[in-house]
Amino acid sequence: MWVNSALRYAKFYGCTITQAQHMKCTAEHLLAKQDGGKDHGWNISAACKLCNQRRHRRNDHLSPNAYRELVQRKLKKGTWHSFQIDGV
Repeated sequence: MWVNSALRYAKFYGCTITQAQHMKCTAEHLLAKQDGGKDHGWNISAACKLCNQRRHRRNDHLSPNAYRELVQRKLKKGTWHSFQIDGV
């Protein structure tokens, strides 16, 4: 993830600027604000823009722990963030 420069991120990781923009660091509310989540440190985690958007588009609304397990499974298989950006 990056905070200040999509261009530097893209050059370092060898991706396009468009792909790098998806990797911008955002604040992810573990319990969504629409579900009563608050802006407290215990309820916020760093997440790339793409992950943040994907998580909130899901129909099954996984709990934070279940979503973390999903991410960990995909990381082990090498299928998380392959830069095959799917129309986000």
